[in-house]
Amino acid sequence: MIRYSFIFLLGIIIFSSCNLFKSQRSEVKKLTTLTYNIHHGVPENSTVVNLNNIAEVIRKSGAELVALQEVDVNVPRSGKVNQAAELAKLLNMHYYFSKSIDFNGGEYGVAILSKYPLSNMRNELLPMPISGEQRSVAIATVNLPDNVLLEFASTHLDLNVPNRTAQVERLNEISKKDGKPFFVAGDYNATPTSSEMVKLKEEFTLSCLGDCPLTFPVKNPNRAIDYIAYNRVAAKQFSLVSAYAMEGEFASDHLPLVAIFNYK
Repeated sequence: MIRYSFIFLLGIIIFSSCNLFKSQRSEVKKLTTLTYNIHHGVPENSTVVNLNNIAEVIRKSGAELVALQEVDVNVPRSGKVNQAAELAKLLNMHYYFSKSIDFNGGEYGVAILSKYPLSNMRNELLPMPISGEQRSVAIATVNLPDNVLLEFASTHLDLNVPNRTAQVERLNEISKKDGKPFFVAGDYNATPTSSEMVKLKEEFTLSCLGDCPLTFPVKNPNRAIDYIAYNRVAAKQFSLVSAYAMEGEFASDHLPLVAIFNYK
């Protein structure tokens, strides 16, 4: 009798341990992110806008969170279309647009697309110590499955080093002030070893496993300037699994960059 009770008890322990292992294993989830400078929907060396091609690239990536740059809203050259809203409609996603400048009767800036609900959407104009095209950052709180919250942002930094330096310093400040998991994806217009990106890496980790993926120009790319950066708080919960440029996608003048994370 004692022998049978022991075997029964041992079976319960093994069964419970297996279920616990399965439960722990199932807690690891995947998040696919994308940053894409869409060049207002125009391929390199073209003037023809095609948002369907942009949407197809995003769909192919499987991205759940998307940062877009060079987005037109109600601009004549792109048919006076709200490109952020139109892409969201084509992809059945939530969206938020941040105006950087007024442009030709419309607006021009960056945007966020999300498979998940967005809240606390806000935009901030980034510092410009010297003259240049005004830049901004779009930020939103994203509610992932199981009520996991993070801050996701899209930005496009300036061409001038003094402006880029001031802009990354501001991104670092926002990250430290919020104290939340924070992802800033975009076209940084800077290579990974530049002084500006070294400054950014005081607070953020870049989406690079080894060499950073080359994203510009779209054909025969020779520069890494597009990244999905995540702060120290995010790094405690999210781990970068892979990052790659989607080679052979010519809907814009940049290649889209995908970064996949695991999280609990």
